[in-house]
Amino acid sequence: MGVYQIQVAKRGVITLPASLRRKLEIHEGGILTLLDLDGALILVPQTLETDRLADRLAAQWRAQGADLETMLKTLREVRGESAGG
Repeated sequence: MGVYQIQVAKRGVITLPASLRRKLEIHEGGILTLLDLDGALILVPQTLETDRLADRLAAQWRAQGADLETMLKTLREVRGESAGG
């Protein structure tokens, strides 16, 4: 584990140390996930599995012709059925 101090530039831009980018294979245009744990920031050099799953589900629903309003309506119905017995 390493500890690094980085400076925030204009518009919130930060530069990760080159040695760390090489070690973690972080390349220009790569996606990082930033977690805010009540003020403790964790930068993860990958897309979280939950994000990938959400993207897959959204694509599948779109392919089936579902839209956000339809999905929310179905969710409300399912929640109502489970709450009502």
